[in-house]
Amino acid sequence: MIDPDTVDLWVVPLDDTTPGTHEDRAGELSPYERQRMQRLGERNPKARHRYLTAHLASRDIVSGYLGCRPADLTHVRHAQHGKPGYNLGWCPGPAISLSRSDGLALLAVRAPGATVGVDVERIRAGIDWARVLGGPQRETASGFRAWTRLEASVKASGLGLSAAAGRDLSPWPALSVTLPHPFGDYAAAVATDRADRFRARIRLRHHAVSTADLTNFADSAGHRTIMPRYILNSD
Repeated sequence: MIDPDTVDLWVVPLDDTTPGTHEDRAGELSPYERQRMQRLGERNPKARHRYLTAHLASRDIVSGYLGCRPADLTHVRHAQHGKPGYNLGWCPGPAISLSRSDGLALLAVRAPGATVGVDVERIRAGIDWARVLGGPQRETASGFRAWTRLEASVKASGLGLSAAAGRDLSPWPALSVTLPHPFGDYAAAVATDRADRFRARIRLRHHAVSTADLTNFADSAGHRTIMPRYILNSD
């Protein structure tokens, strides 16, 4: 199991497999997950494929920490604000937070009972950040970095965006994460409940990636470490 003072951030590309690749494993998802996947598929088959890929990858990763088969895990939504997670029988799995944007998902993992929140967004033009975030207008990338920090803190708090509006989120401070090539056009952030008191050991990993651009960062294992820690930004 992961060390209590460590956060693992797993990079999961969602478009490296063809649609239909994971269909034989769709039954591993919980009824809640399958319902959401079905709704996405009615509007956008690609979104359905990405959802299935992200959630199966989450199972694969968590099962690696617990030493079990992915199908043995039970997807749960914890009573407090519906935070998702996985149990193995009566044993709670690690604390997790999952975020998806376009062709990329990030899964943050901490020890059971810990707090973590993650957010990722593809950077794109056309957002009025002065209206969305308040304060002065921001350039595009800076606006997305600020937004992902806000979302990560909200996820760590478990409050939800509407409940968190106007609340003090300083107990769940977030740090921006610089992702490696070829994911430089994404903004990302991770929050915990203790980042103001210590600098956790933070490890950036990727899950079953076949993209050639990542080969220089990876070893030959199926789950491969591409960097020893986050590159942290303070802006």
